[in-house]
Amino acid sequence: MIPLIDLQSYNILVTEESVETATLKVISDQLCQGVQEVGLVYLKNHGIPRELITNALSTSKTFFDQPREKKEQYAMQHGHFHGWVAFEAERVNFDRPVYDAKEGFNMSLLDRKDQTAPEKLPPEVDSAWKQLHNSCFQLGLHVLDLLSIGLGKNRDYLRQYHKKIGLGDNLTTLRANYYPPLKEIKPEQARCGEHSDFGTVSFLFQDEVSGLQAKVQGGDYVPVHPIEDTIVMNLGDMMQRWSADRLKATKHRVMASPTDVHQLRQSMAFFVVPDNDALISCTDGSNKYPDIDFGNYMKPLFKAIFQDDTEN
Repeated sequence: MIPLIDLQSYNILVTEESVETATLKVISDQLCQGVQEVGLVYLKNHGIPRELITNALSTSKTFFDQPREKKEQYAMQHGHFHGWVAFEAERVNFDRPVYDAKEGFNMSLLDRKDQTAPEKLPPEVDSAWKQLHNSCFQLGLHVLDLLSIGLGKNRDYLRQYHKKIGLGDNLTTLRANYYPPLKEIKPEQARCGEHSDFGTVSFLFQDEVSGLQAKVQGGDYVPVHPIEDTIVMNLGDMMQRWSADRLKATKHRVMASPTDVHQLRQSMAFFVVPDNDALISCTDGSNKYPDIDFGNYMKPLFKAIFQDDTEN
């Protein structure tokens, strides 16, 4: 059973100053227990309007449904991490022989308003994606506060390592995922292969089509069904390392059943990562993992994911 965490008292509509840390401890305990025991949670009453999510998904479909030559003008460039990723151009599980049956588009804000990476967004998605990015950014700050409390740190502890989100020198990213309907899937191919995220925390907005599965702690892969007006939240490898394995990063994947493979599936993901120059040390002082600079940590990961290796 995947826990359902109610953020009503600390969602993005609630000002941070209006809630005492002691009040947040209850939510923090629930959140941390969920990611410790199961590996991921659903978030409800998060404050992000349904219309904003629906608009981001519908405008994404408009973009991805265009002919390839239209999308290629936004293609991810060599040495960068933002832009359109073509069908079967990336593989997040390097043990699978076939690249993933999906397209994607990565974007980040650089001034928390208009400036983006890539420099120009497709006009049909520009406003919707920027709005969702900023709402996810606010939610991310609140979740960082809850995780900080759960780790026995000051409420703003993790914020200090995420100061540059939306300002450059931080690769926190909004990603549109597009899994086109197929006649059949290739042998050993996944829509998105087994992997854990590499950053701090991730949010996922799903449409109504199933396929997401997560490997629960001590168990096998289980379906993570879409639940209306909720966000799926999981932690990344960096957060597990940061917490000296107290909090767990969850492996997950998107598979296609014989029925689902004929259906379009969409999602929007928001990946919260530390600033590029953040020095990550175990929060419990155990030195279970050596200190690491996040920017250097992530470079080989990016190189491995994409078919055309990225050099920096």
